Amino acid sequence: MVIDHGLNIYDQMTNKFLLSFLETLKTDIINSLQSNNKYATGRTAREITIVEDGSSLQLQLPAYVQELETGRGPTSKNAIPGNPPMIQRIQQWCRAKGIPVEAAWAIKKTIDKNGYKGITGIITEPISDDNIEMRLSPLMLSIADDVIDEIAKQLSSNN
Repeated sequence: MVIDHGLNIYDQMTNKFLLSFLETLKTDIINSLQSNNKYATGRTAREITIVEDGSSLQLQLPAYVQELETGRGPTSKNAIPGNPPMIQRIQQWCRAKGIPVEAAWAIKKTIDKNGYKGITGIITEPISDDNIEMRLSPLMLSIADDVIDEIAKQLSSNN
């Protein structure tokens, strides 16, 4: 008895469930941003992506997301301007929050001088071992059920 294309079918099922798992983690991160009042323009949420590279999938977050958790120190004297510049990002944030855009310069200067405090857990809680296990367990059971169903189909078609 030979089970044809078992690995290919298994890979397809695994990718489907892994994609679902990563979408769930992405949603958990976005929900954490929203519940911690760090969701204004939606830019960060749009930059959280799931990238497929051959047979692997990755959840990618913008590098600056770590600063939401750990905070940011004062701006150094020889800092390289961001793209877009910080003042433009602050102006967008002001518009999204209903704050007069004229306040952006004072906000920028305060961040330059003092930095800002991060929010512990804003990113680490959604990607914690406990959350991953909670999200992954039902998917693993679904994968096992689908594999069993596929094996049963293959066995019945070979008889």
